[in-house]
Amino acid sequence: MGKAKKLKLHRNQTNPTGLMEVNELIEQGLAESAKSGTPVEAIVEQLESAVVEEKICGLQSLATICQGEANVAELVRNNVIRIAASLLVDPDQSVRHATAGALRNLSVISVELCEFMVDQDVLTPLLALLIRFPSNGQWTPLFDKNMQDQMDEHSDTFLHAVNLLWNLCESTSDAVNAFNQSQLLENFVSFLDYNVYGLEIAIAVAQCLLVVSEDNASSWRVLSNHGAELASLLTIQVEDNTTLMLRALAAGIIGNVPVLLSSHTSKVLICVSKTLEMNHRSALGNLTSMLPLEQQKDVVDLEVTDDVVFDDETEAQSHLRRRRADLPTAGELTVRDVGRLLQAQRIAAEILTNICSSEDDWQSDSNDNDNNGSDAESVYDYDTNGLNESVENTDKISVEVLEAIKSLALVEKLWQKAQPVAENVYQILAESEQSTLKKLDALRISAMLCLHNLCNNISTDDLGGPTAVYNVWIDLGQQVFQGQRNEKLLEASTSLMRAALEHLRKSPELFQQMTENDLQLMLSGVTGCEDIEIRANWLRMLGILGCLLPESHVKVIIDFVLNTCANEADVWVLSEALDSMMDIFADNDWHSIMHELGMITKCKQLDRIMREKLKRDKRQLGDRFPAVSTVRTNLGRFCKYLETELKTFKPNMES
Repeated sequence: MGKAKKLKLHRNQTNPTGLMEVNELIEQGLAESAKSGTPVEAIVEQLESAVVEEKICGLQSLATICQGEANVAELVRNNVIRIAASLLVDPDQSVRHATAGALRNLSVISVELCEFMVDQDVLTPLLALLIRFPSNGQWTPLFDKNMQDQMDEHSDTFLHAVNLLWNLCESTSDAVNAFNQSQLLENFVSFLDYNVYGLEIAIAVAQCLLVVSEDNASSWRVLSNHGAELASLLTIQVEDNTTLMLRALAAGIIGNVPVLLSSHTSKVLICVSKTLEMNHRSALGNLTSMLPLEQQKDVVDLEVTDDVVFDDETEAQSHLRRRRADLPTAGELTVRDVGRLLQAQRIAAEILTNICSSEDDWQSDSNDNDNNGSDAESVYDYDTNGLNESVENTDKISVEVLEAIKSLALVEKLWQKAQPVAENVYQILAESEQSTLKKLDALRISAMLCLHNLCNNISTDDLGGPTAVYNVWIDLGQQVFQGQRNEKLLEASTSLMRAALEHLRKSPELFQQMTENDLQLMLSGVTGCEDIEIRANWLRMLGILGCLLPESHVKVIIDFVLNTCANEADVWVLSEALDSMMDIFADNDWHSIMHELGMITKCKQLDRIMREKLKRDKRQLGDRFPAVSTVRTNLGRFCKYLETELKTFKPNMES
């Protein structure tokens, strides 16, 4: 995987319905002809009605159908999204409110559906709706103390609309570009004032700003003028997980804007530390103690029905009854609270990752300018008998950031967030609260990716020393081999294992107790792995271990890598495997292994295979092509090196 890239914040969206192939459903809906008499057609009829009550009824039905997979294709077939979007600017306030809520529900299904919504021109009426909310004090929300501080309908419409915009901007750059042109950014900064607009609006706006400010110079020009307002949010009194999340979001926005980050780095890092200090395990334990160990309720098939009307009930009484029925329960509020804690801590980990990545990128650019070349694309000359150095054991980040990482114990705090929870807690979440489990997994992934980035940017001593790094590597291995349920978690775990192992190249004494059975566990990890990133991580680790273990183990590794390469379909994984194998010979010639495994013949065959695959897959490799091409060049030189070394090798003279 090489150098860790700058993370995109908030990429992990919750998918409440578990839809896996939304693209297929969209294509299915576009391809099939319309059917008559379906519930979705009834919704269309209601949406196109001139009667307000009919529209609202159709929108309420639309808000529920995203919970059923079969309904997505039906929505596409009947052009429902485009029809509904036009109601965002309907003259009736209740219709606008219901529309924003329904479209927000649809937008959380998947990135693909968000892209389709943008294609259906949802943004035009959405931005027109948001412009109607002035930030100069002419509009402020009204809160009902008797209804859990629920906002008035007009303000709740704004909340739904901002969340919808956030989801769309997170899914496609087209939405970000449209937001840039809307001139809404100035207004949005004003809406961060939670004392005026409430915490729910402030958080929704902050989430949206966090997404649109990433790698977006247009937004930086505006946000840089509001450093004082954003910095003030870093010092708010944290009373609960909602204010904790708002503070973390503000730190993330500042971290996205270079000029603001340079002025507030210390405050941002302190915020990261305080956020990570919170005990998420205790919160999850309290949550699971009140959750039943049962499957979530099955989704009921869509059925369009009239709203129930009680005898002698006025319209106002009916509206109040529906509002009370929609209030979240105490359990739902607890779930939301814990979810915000997990999200805040994930954001904190991503902020630190981006700070370190930004500094590493700057130094990489500087080094490239000085050297006029790239280490990643250098050709290794095996005939020179030069040593293949391990990761440079020096810090690559500024003294200010490094001292903060050490003094605030951020490595230790991140490692705690990367740990799995107790099995009983995991089981209850898996059975009863999968949305919280996804947030927990996202936190663990972000913590591991941040630690991976730190491994690439700070020295072994600043990570705690070789023994501490080794213990992390062992703990991760035990977690992985116990059965990782989430593929993204497995990729993050193996990436961190690989980065940690790079720091141990000069500590072979730590691996004296490693047995062939331990090694076989890693080999089985490669054999049973379908994901190319994870497979490449395992193969890279085998290459490093080949530089640390005794000859008997090294022979097993090289034999395995040669056989694996002969059957590897992906040319990038093939190049990673071969590169790691060639590294093994940088410090030791291993003549007997060369001879006994017939490496000259096998490597020449792999050279031919790689040449063919590289020619075939050149376009698919993209940015990876130069590195893969370099490995192919090195492999040719390696074959010549093998031939030269074995010319003078006499097997029967070896002891």
